Amino acid sequence: MARVDDTRTHGATPATTFPAPAQLLPHAGRAIWIDTIVDNTANRITATTTITPAHPCFVAGHGVPAWAGIEMMAQAFAAHASLSHADDKHGSPRRGMLLGTRRYRSHVAWFADGAQLTVHAARSFGHDGGMAACDCRIECGGAILAESTIIILEEPDA
Repeated sequence: MARVDDTRTHGATPATTFPAPAQLLPHAGRAIWIDTIVDNTANRITATTTITPAHPCFVAGHGVPAWAGIEMMAQAFAAHASLSHADDKHGSPRRGMLLGTRRYRSHVAWFADGAQLTVHAARSFGHDGGMAACDCRIECGGAILAESTIIILEEPDA
């Protein structure tokens, strides 16, 4: 499989503002666990989220359990899939599903209240509209809090 040039940003410039995750994901309300897209290239995306009591998994005095990070990773890459197909004229977010993970490692038990997390997801193999693996990590202040390879299936174009 040919390597994709990862320096292209699909028409984005360094000052690009990306659509809100609600416009990119087939989720609504409290089911959206990422706040902002900050970068997107041909094979990778970076999103951010802040842990608050509004999160559906929030536990007072702890924050959000680190196992919730896998959904943040999946949502980041789902947003990437929608941005990659922004010219498609479908008018709705790309659909897909998280099939599983390999070696989800969390270096913390909880994402603390107020933590500003950066979620990175990069396609390591696969192609648009099919099965793919994505190397992901969640950072806070430069420290890696969780990392995994997730396996996703994107719905093929109709």
